[in-house]
Amino acid sequence: MAKQRTERNLLFPSKDFRDRVRSAAKERGFRSEQAFILAACQNEMERGDSTEALDDLEARIAATLANTGKQVQSLFTLVHAQIALTNSLLQYVLTCLVEPPEEVLPAARARAKARYAKILRLAGQEVATRNKATLEEVLASGEQQ
Repeated sequence: MAKQRTERNLLFPSKDFRDRVRSAAKERGFRSEQAFILAACQNEMERGDSTEALDDLEARIAATLANTGKQVQSLFTLVHAQIALTNSLLQYVLTCLVEPPEEVLPAARARAKARYAKILRLAGQEVATRNKATLEEVLASGEQQ
């Protein structure tokens, strides 16, 4: 029984290209140009299947990373807004306290700054277990003021 086969003539774009195919087939140990071309076609079809799966995986990973990045940015913005609001509220409360007489004003301001720093330290200690960097930033901000 003879093998069934389908034939197709192949037209090379240039003589140089055909020579390169011949030399590549010899270098890689193929018995003919045709065997080399068939192996190249088979490899390309297999690679195409895995490339599609890899492309799908990369797209899913990219979408997950983009979504995670948006969520982290939202949390970052929320935290900054919360810190700014708390800081403003605290400064407002400390500012709205009744002003002491002029002769004790510097001492009262010093006590207010000390209370403010103490509150910041307490707030920083509250979040210390969650985010050490935030603690350091809050404490540094309190010392600057």
